[in-house]
Amino acid sequence: HQVHYYSHYRDISSGINAEYGGRGNILYLFCFSWMYLVSFYNYTHGVFLLPVPEWRCKEDELGCNSTTELCDLDRDQWEWVNPDRTMVSHFELQCTMDKAYLATSLFFIPGCLVGLLVCGPLSDRFGRWRVLIGGLVLCSLTTLGQALSPVYSTFMVFRVLSGVGFMITSVCSTYCSELFPSSIRPTCFFIMRVFGAVGTFTLAAVYKFFPSWQAIHLANAILLFCGLICLLLPESPHWLLANSGPDAATAVLVRMARWNGCEEKVAEGSIKLDAPTVPKHESGNVISILRSREYLVVSLQLFYQWFLLSVLSYGFIYMLDSIAGDLVVNFLIMFGISIPFSVLTATLMTYIGRTKTGVLNLCVVIVCCVFAMIPVDLGSDWTFERIAIVIGSNWGTSNQWMVVLMITDETLPTSVRTTGAAIGSIVSRVGAFIAPFLVHHAQSISFFLLYGLYIGLSLLGAALFWTIPETKNKDLRETITQEEKDSEKL
Repeated sequence: HQVHYYSHYRDISSGINAEYGGRGNILYLFCFSWMYLVSFYNYTHGVFLLPVPEWRCKEDELGCNSTTELCDLDRDQWEWVNPDRTMVSHFELQCTMDKAYLATSLFFIPGCLVGLLVCGPLSDRFGRWRVLIGGLVLCSLTTLGQALSPVYSTFMVFRVLSGVGFMITSVCSTYCSELFPSSIRPTCFFIMRVFGAVGTFTLAAVYKFFPSWQAIHLANAILLFCGLICLLLPESPHWLLANSGPDAATAVLVRMARWNGCEEKVAEGSIKLDAPTVPKHESGNVISILRSREYLVVSLQLFYQWFLLSVLSYGFIYMLDSIAGDLVVNFLIMFGISIPFSVLTATLMTYIGRTKTGVLNLCVVIVCCVFAMIPVDLGSDWTFERIAIVIGSNWGTSNQWMVVLMITDETLPTSVRTTGAAIGSIVSRVGAFIAPFLVHHAQSISFFLLYGLYIGLSLLGAALFWTIPETKNKDLRETITQEEKDSEKL
């Protein structure tokens, strides 16, 4: 007749969050979705920063014509049509384009890596709320600093710091998993993904009507400062239960119940939680994962999924040119394609489970790669290859991120949840780095080789995904130590 505190917590949490229309639920989900919007905005805005804008020869300048290379002309012979359109014209980078593009891209990566390294341990040790707010403030200030930078070197400093901040805010997916029960978690992730797509479209619209690199950063800074509504979020009851004890978790649960208008379900004194405090050596410590055989095996399986998804998704992006010539139209088309697939993925996760949905998505990638090898020209610019890549990238890979994020959060215990997710993100960056080289070198030999590699990697990924324990309607685990003790008792 032993009552396990995990299931007891789940019953209470489900009772508080069961109503979709609760004002607390709406506020929490809006906060997390807003963070996705600004994150997708930031990740995709690089394509607008460094294109060479239009230029023209000054009147009465002999020896200057539009076919001449800019660097072969004296600076006083020509002028920019719109000097503030991109950073190239604003900082006069026209003769160092390769270095500028490399620096703008690469300087963001070290910041991301630092953010990932500190995000997990800090969040697992000091709480989700503090880390999210700290990262949000850092993002807001550094993005504003980028917009107001007087010289390119100052911009690069703020660029590095913004990478740190944005990776720290990635804790919001774990935060969401801990505030919402399993039954509505896929719907929450779907809504966040929709906001992310809206973020990329908003970026294109801003650049369309305000063609200035500074306008992009100022708009991003405004969106980030609006994100301070996250101050209203409660601390994760799961984290409090594992780190601060039952009393602190109980207080937050009661407050969440009041926000959702279901005080009659949970009143003061009616919640009885009994949970051990997480050991100090375990909180945010990746070594604790390595010491547990169960978590080591499943973590390696999950990290491979992170790596595989980056290789596939970035590879598809490099192979697929713009669907339309206009950037706004291109983003709108991709948005329209991705939403139905996102709805399907969220529905499948709810009804058939996370594991089966993940395997199905990878099977879609395999089928798309097979069709991509069929050399059939459908007229215009469309071939079987382009259609297969569009479907594979939007259904098989883009929406697979929802599955991998959710099953990572639901598999790893609270004590190391964000640390594990941060390691997965670092592994995914390795895959993103490898993707363009793989596409370039494999296609130079044979496109059959490239798609053959994708099929082989996806088959291995599907086989490994099938062995990951299903997490649908399962309790979120709190600590590795407690799980081991409970297993021994049982």
